[in-house]
Amino acid sequence: TKKKTKIDIMSFYLDILKSDKHFLDKKENQTPVISYALKKPTIYIYQTHTNEEYKENELIQVGVKTASYLLNDELQKLGLLSFVEPENTISILTKRNLLYKDSYKISRELMEKRYLENPSLEYFIDIHRDSVKKSITTATINEKKYAKVMFLLGLENKNYLENKKVITKLNDYINKNYPGLSRGIYEKKGAGVNGIYNQDFSPNCLLIEVGGYENNLEEVNNTIKVLAEVIH
Repeated sequence: TKKKTKIDIMSFYLDILKSDKHFLDKKENQTPVISYALKKPTIYIYQTHTNEEYKENELIQVGVKTASYLLNDELQKLGLLSFVEPENTISILTKRNLLYKDSYKISRELMEKRYLENPSLEYFIDIHRDSVKKSITTATINEKKYAKVMFLLGLENKNYLENKKVITKLNDYINKNYPGLSRGIYEKKGAGVNGIYNQDFSPNCLLIEVGGYENNLEEVNNTIKVLAEVIH
């Protein structure tokens, strides 16, 4: 039998974004540049670890980049102007011969660049997925399965209490309206961890874990719809 080729679902979203002129090429074969000046977006969605993927599908490759485009679509349906970082953080690391721990340096560079291009930005959402087993990252609410969310808070950012206020509001909303969907707020500091996660850039710089490596596209998508509602 002919071997099936895995399709990266991102390609579908990229075609849609290009047709809507989200990407503008200054020169042929040049890296696309985000241009939203006239639209004045308020939400920037990015992925520090672009290589984080979900349960492997026979035909479709699904990762945090996919989740980001899904979130972008849902936010725009609700009337919120947002866009997704087109660059791949891990590819940049490889080109520069940097280590995986330097991912946050690269995502910070990209975030600062997008903010200069779009000073209307107010919220910066870093989408991740966890590496723990499915029993920990999955919830069933009204007979529908969801990929659980978790908010990561870096305690080595001196202004972390401002970040905590924001994510506490989001977490409280989820607990009230979708009990069991949130794994809560995970506070991190000390040796061997980043401890800041770019959250010193803005009180509205959020790191959200959406499910784990064993969650599938349907579970992730169900959660993304809730997340858009929560952010809205």
